[in-house]
Amino acid sequence: MNNELVQDMRVLKAMERQGLIKFCNQTGCKIEGLYTHKKFTCYYIDEAKEKLFEYKGEKYMERYFDGCFYPYIVKII
Repeated sequence: MNNELVQDMRVLKAMERQGLIKFCNQTGCKIEGLYTHKKFTCYYIDEAKEKLFEYKGEKYMERYFDGCFYPYIVKII
């Protein structure tokens, strides 16, 4: 099972509007890396309503990555 990290804020915002996910206060904002001090857009979320869900005929899931306190949304491909 391959996964693709969702980094399209339009898709994430649409998922939030449908109640599938809940943003944290940093989602979509530019933040500074803890160790590198480089700025990047934050794509992690607070939580997904369900661990595995469907959006526009595609399957997605909430996934934690090592070293991250918040989950991301990945598309199952």
